[in-house]
Amino acid sequence: MSEEIDISEILEQKAARRRRLAKLPYEEKVEIVRRLQELSREIKESRGENEGLRRRARESADEG
Repeated sequence: MSEEIDISEILEQKAARRRRLAKLPYEEKVEIVRRLQELSREIKESRGENEGLRRRARESADEG
């Protein structure tokens, strides 16, 4: 029982999205990256993954 999956529409939608993003002004692209970084930071903090980074930053600041 084999079904063929037509992914051509999905691939075209992905390509169209990449073209739309490429046309954005530089400032908007930077803002998108900034928001993604903030979301990533929030996720890591909720998991406690940033503790090591904070500890290393404090140690570096103490040395300097």
